[in-house]
Amino acid sequence: MKVKKDNKEFLAESLFNLFRALKNESDDCGKLCGGLSEKELIIIIYVGQHENVKMSDISENIEAPMSTLTTIVDKLVERKYLTRDHSAEDRRVINVSLTLNGKAAYKTALTKRKTMVEKILSQLNEKEQSVLINHLNLLTSSITTKV
Repeated sequence: MKVKKDNKEFLAESLFNLFRALKNESDDCGKLCGGLSEKELIIIIYVGQHENVKMSDISENIEAPMSTLTTIVDKLVERKYLTRDHSAEDRRVINVSLTLNGKAAYKTALTKRKTMVEKILSQLNEKEQSVLINHLNLLTSSITTKV
């Protein structure tokens, strides 16, 4: 399908503006959660969603090498957001879970996300909400599909 040159430019600008707005939301959320960086926040959310998580699973999810993850998790353990324990079944496996501080940060992040989603969806009727969600999924699929 042919794409108009103007549409390419409008989409590029719109995507940039959306990315910047989402980055600002993420930065605000990190500040509200105790000064967490974007990667730290992603780890807190992932561990909060999955509770007791293997380091290798986190590494796969955030697409970061284990050395990078270890550095970030070390800081989160030091700041008392996470605990790290060896698996009872296999001492080589390290599990990570949220502390009370981590659970509070996770709850704050979920509340912030819920507020943002409600703010967006409240401006649309049900059909528009469905169309938006479908188009966002299509957009994500288009971006992540290898050519």
